[in-house]
Amino acid sequence: MTLRAICFDLDDTLYDYARYARSGLLSAADRLESTTGRRLHDELLDLYFEAGVTEGTFDHLVERHDLPDEVVPQLVDAYHAANGPLEPYPETEPVLSRLGEDHVVGLLTDGRGGHAKLDRLGLREYFDAVLISHSVGRTKHDPVVFERLLVALSVPPTAALYVGDDPRVDFRVPNQLGMDTVRLRRGRYADLEPAEPRAAPDHEIEGLGELLDVLEELRRDEAQAKTSS
Repeated sequence: MTLRAICFDLDDTLYDYARYARSGLLSAADRLESTTGRRLHDELLDLYFEAGVTEGTFDHLVERHDLPDEVVPQLVDAYHAANGPLEPYPETEPVLSRLGEDHVVGLLTDGRGGHAKLDRLGLREYFDAVLISHSVGRTKHDPVVFERLLVALSVPPTAALYVGDDPRVDFRVPNQLGMDTVRLRRGRYADLEPAEPRAAPDHEIEGLGELLDVLEELRRDEAQAKTSS
């Protein structure tokens, strides 16, 4: 079936999440200083980027300095409330613009604050439908979120393709639904391999510009199949 919809993940797929994390961490460090008087900006950045403590980062810092546990939710809120500028990958906007000429374009992300991120990135105009999974109490492990996005785009799974970066969550469900899948090997999970064959993408690219080549390949395959049938 002819591809009518191209759908994307957001974090590390359309922009470098590390920039978002840095902005959020500095915002959280400001909140921590205003609340406790402790200035731990550099230590928090080192903990996340150098030590690789990207899960439970604030819990770790609070425990290390024997700070009250109740500040952790405040730091999480400050992290996600940061509103400094973000920039998409250089090829993101040209690719989205080109795709929008021939396809409907959707976005599905598990990331918190997805709408705010789109505004900070200046990308909202490129999408015909946007779904933030947490806003409906789900994650990308649940087929329902992909199905809702496809309904919003008015396309069946076999006429849609999903582009993501994280083999833990981005490909198993769309593969199961019959969508084509493309992995961008970039960002935090570039070296992570799928845990099982059904979580492997159909195609891999190293830059978003290569997505146009994948689509051209799929068009040729479809034309050849029609000719030989």
